[in-house]
Amino acid sequence: MRDSGQPKSRFAERLNKIGNSLLKLFGGDFLVFLLFLVITFFFWWSQTMNQDYEATMRIPLQIKNVPDDVRITFQSVDQLTVSLNGKGRLLRKSGRRGGRHTLMVSSSAFNVSQGHASLSTQRLRDSVSAFLHPGVSIRSFEPDSLVYQYVRQRSVMLPVVFDGTTGSQDQFFMENIVFEPDSVRVNLVLSDTVTNCVYADAGMVMLSSDTTVRKVALRPIPDAVLSRDDVQMTVVAQQYTEKSLEVPIKGVNFPNYLTLKSFPSKAVVTAWVKMSEYDKVVASDFQVVVDFNDISGRESSKAPLRVFSQPANVRNVRLQTRTVDYLMENKLF
Repeated sequence: MRDSGQPKSRFAERLNKIGNSLLKLFGGDFLVFLLFLVITFFFWWSQTMNQDYEATMRIPLQIKNVPDDVRITFQSVDQLTVSLNGKGRLLRKSGRRGGRHTLMVSSSAFNVSQGHASLSTQRLRDSVSAFLHPGVSIRSFEPDSLVYQYVRQRSVMLPVVFDGTTGSQDQFFMENIVFEPDSVRVNLVLSDTVTNCVYADAGMVMLSSDTTVRKVALRPIPDAVLSRDDVQMTVVAQQYTEKSLEVPIKGVNFPNYLTLKSFPSKAVVTAWVKMSEYDKVVASDFQVVVDFNDISGRESSKAPLRVFSQPANVRNVRLQTRTVDYLMENKLF
């Protein structure tokens, strides 16, 4: 059986040898030596941190309180480089403070003129000093001024409009498209041409169920800023099926003394109807007519047929027969 304590004893022996060697090297005063080394280090550190140094601190910048009718198109810098002078320990404290803060500069502090705004960084001295320890002084700022360019803009609410194509599976047809939100806020440059809507780039929408819901990207508008990048699109579809009906043929625009007789007297109308409303679509919802104006003065025995009216909830209405034989008879009074 292997002795599990053997590796430990070997390690202890090596550790004792190393300790004895160090004690011999420093004449038994090893701990005193370590204490002296620590004291010396702290004394050196204290002396070093109490000397004057120069340092550089970088402070992030952000422009606030920008009016709604102003859009910043270019900003020269997004941070301020400050050269400092002070004791080492105070510079360390100031550096930690500055790194945790962003310098917020109000747009009202800038000198504004025709699309250009500027501010001397020296005017930020008091704001920067708030980040620093009182014993630290500011030597210089870089850059020496903050600059941004801007344009005037107007804010409008524009409706979202579908831009895409639809494909049908199993005879589905689109009934309605709803966007959420149905309009978005757009910031337009004042000199821009009028824009009336925002297009939703839907691409191909396959209608394979009663409702299709997905996120759709909004098409960017040149020189404009949209309040959002996409909207939720809901496409409501209905499944259709074909239905044929026999509809009586009637005459329209005939003089009072004439009446129409057609052969046959009914026409077969075929239409796509919603499956959910299949039984609700009946022949009386349609009107198939012969117009007197189409046959007056003609010698043909054939009269063209027209679908004069149809319900709003059907699609692709067509006649199986487009002409009929007819007679015009005088009415008996």
